Amino acid sequence: MTLAKLRCIDFASLVLFALGVLLPPSANAQSGNYTYMNIDYPGAYMTTPTAVNDSGSVVGYYLDSQYGSNHGFLYAGGVYTTIDDPEGTTLPQGINNSGEITGVIEVSYSETYGFTYVNGVFTTFNYPGTNGATNGQGINNHNEIVGIYSTGGYTGFLDNNGSFSSLSYPGADDTIPHAINDSGKIAGFYTASTVPFGFVYDGSTYTSINYTSGYETFAYGINNAGVVVGYSNLNSPTYEVGFLWQAGQFTIINSTAFPQPAGINNNGQIVGVYFPSNNYHGFLATPGSGPQPLQFFPALPCRVVDTRNPNGEFGGPPISGGSSRSFPISQGGCDIPTTAAAYSLNVTLVPIQHDPVGYLTIWPTGQNQPTVSTMNSLDGRIKADAAIVPGGTGGAVSVYVTNTTNVVLDIDGYFEPPSSQTFQFHPLTPCRVADTRKSNFPSGLGTPHLSAGVARDFPVLESTCIPANVNAAAYSFNLTAVPYPQLGDPLGYLEVWPTGYEPPHPVSTLNNPTGTYVANAAIVPAGNGGEITGYASNDTDLVIDVDGYFSLNGAGGLSLYPTTPCRVIDTRKVGSGQPFSGTLNPPVNVVNSPCGVPGTAQGYVFNATVVPSGGLSYLTLWPDGENQPVVSTLNAADGWITSNMAIVPNVNGKIDAYADGLTQLILDISGYFAP
Repeated sequence: MTLAKLRCIDFASLVLFALGVLLPPSANAQSGNYTYMNIDYPGAYMTTPTAVNDSGSVVGYYLDSQYGSNHGFLYAGGVYTTIDDPEGTTLPQGINNSGEITGVIEVSYSETYGFTYVNGVFTTFNYPGTNGATNGQGINNHNEIVGIYSTGGYTGFLDNNGSFSSLSYPGADDTIPHAINDSGKIAGFYTASTVPFGFVYDGSTYTSINYTSGYETFAYGINNAGVVVGYSNLNSPTYEVGFLWQAGQFTIINSTAFPQPAGINNNGQIVGVYFPSNNYHGFLATPGSGPQPLQFFPALPCRVVDTRNPNGEFGGPPISGGSSRSFPISQGGCDIPTTAAAYSLNVTLVPIQHDPVGYLTIWPTGQNQPTVSTMNSLDGRIKADAAIVPGGTGGAVSVYVTNTTNVVLDIDGYFEPPSSQTFQFHPLTPCRVADTRKSNFPSGLGTPHLSAGVARDFPVLESTCIPANVNAAAYSFNLTAVPYPQLGDPLGYLEVWPTGYEPPHPVSTLNNPTGTYVANAAIVPAGNGGEITGYASNDTDLVIDVDGYFSLNGAGGLSLYPTTPCRVIDTRKVGSGQPFSGTLNPPVNVVNSPCGVPGTAQGYVFNATVVPSGGLSYLTLWPDGENQPVVSTLNAADGWITSNMAIVPNVNGKIDAYADGLTQLILDISGYFAP
């Protein structure tokens, strides 16, 4: 491999990993949340940005066709300019604030030279004692250059305005510096027994950078704050994660498209390549402010969208397969204010003539459609799934379906910036509040079953699951319908509301048309005496589990921080991809997942999906470090793919899962609760 090809292969080979799957700040580094702009040279087959200066000028190289040639480029002021030395293939690698560029010119496969490019003029250079084996990599505002040369292996160098010195990480096989900041700190990577690790060198000491969840770590850029950017190839599941590193702390870079950073400027802007919708693009990412805290306000359950109704903005027609519709929730007749920033929804999929629906996805209007699904109905049955969804453009949410279907959206509350009127979340260890199959629960929380067409009040504050003297405004429940008197007995719908405040127009919390076990999460406002009321269209048993409650600001209260939906785990892509039964081992490591959830999070908002191999009696999720609670998160006794929202408290950044049956598990996170 020549020196010129080394950097090119580092990034081009990333395409091979792009078909894997799908972020908040650390204490010191820039925020992990960014706005992305594609950097694609017009008409090019592939564009690879490598560096960005403080004015946002970007350099890199592009491939003119699939089997064509590479060319250097400069992107500045919205204009792309080709940078080609007539002597050979030109691969720019660094740019400083004066616009001076460094990189490598490949005259032949075995002959390469470092170069600087100033005001349209190329000047080549070699490390002393080498001839055609030098590669420029990075340049700072003092015109100091770092790069590599070869006399067999790869050795780094520092060019201090014509004075060269070599750079070798102690004990390394190869040392490959990539960038230098204005204080002379250098970032790059080294190899030891062929395994790459990042490093920072401050002029006297080398510090290794190793992302512990990965098997390879590459560092590429560094700015004057000492923030290093790079990426790591992960062991399990097998894909890459971009990161920021500063003073020993990692921050995962927020994107659903696997960014592979190459450079960073002093404004925190990052360049590199990424893979939105599994397509290779260069990018320029500008840091945002990160997720903002939101708190809950309950609403009387209300139907905001029903595409079975006559045609209209919140009615028909059905959503066509392969397309999406947007719904401005605050305009939907449910008295939701325009200050609402996120909605607590119940999404019901109503297939037409029981035709299958591959999947449904809901997300904030105006944002890219996430590469996750909210729910599936492969057997064409009516299904419901709770979802907390931020409002997008105009406060709207978008719904995409793979197959033509009707969709119903009910709302039971919303989240808005904190005020004296909003309610904080208090997580609880998952606990069973009521079970109408059992006679050993407190009065009103056990037997008998719910009778068809008869409303029943549940005095949930009588349960020991909820702390004494709590003045809850709403509860976070998981409701499970159990067919009565036997499996196969259907339930048209279950409706739950705050006692004393029956909705004037019916809504539904869950549906069980096939008479199996069906669970759905629900945030339920508290009614008179803190009670809730359940109404079933048919006889059914009901199980109620709690994982938290909302109350006015007080000690231990948390706010919601919505995030871009991100896949924490897909057991189909872990190890050999085998399903599991019993307790999942190891636990799901949320904090070290590519989703970048901070350690301060005390509760996670998941969409949990199981892909069973036969019947799955139940799945339970709970915080690692605690005993398995006697609750369930979802059920798939009939063996179909099943999803449910799950708010799971956090103790140590990990989540345990137990499956009473053989299944795969997918966890997508869309937000977290933190102080």
